[in-house]
Amino acid sequence: MLRGIVVRGSEGKAYETGPALFKVGGRDTEGRIDFMIMDLEFHTGPKLHVHERQEDTFYILSGVLTIQMGEEVYDLEPGDFATVPPGLPHTFDNLREDQGPVRVINIMTPGGYEELFGEFDELPEGAGQEEIEAIYAKYEAKLVGPALHERLRRA
Repeated sequence: MLRGIVVRGSEGKAYETGPALFKVGGRDTEGRIDFMIMDLEFHTGPKLHVHERQEDTFYILSGVLTIQMGEEVYDLEPGDFATVPPGLPHTFDNLREDQGPVRVINIMTPGGYEELFGEFDELPEGAGQEEIEAIYAKYEAKLVGPALHERLRRA
């Protein structure tokens, strides 16, 4: 039987790992979508990574989000939209210390990536790179480079 989903403004699932509040995940939508709101603090973006089968989509609500797709780097402002197809390395970050958190809607299709965050929350302190990479691989993703703030600091 088909049913709709309603998630109120104060509801959602947050994880210790990452700045996302998941409004729905793949387990809620039969694998169709992960929908999250992120409040990204200064220099807290992920390492450069690639999703093998998921489209990673961003819509900026407030602040400036810097996103790298392949070798291109863009500053996205409120109302801007970006989508990253499967197989394209990407990362994103809040590179402006004076602006406060960047608020972003992030949608992953198909869904199911949310569970990666739960697994990271369960990792013992001091877990090695091999364990981290195994979790990424389980969710068909791979780390391929540094975080954007690290890359730009070296340039």
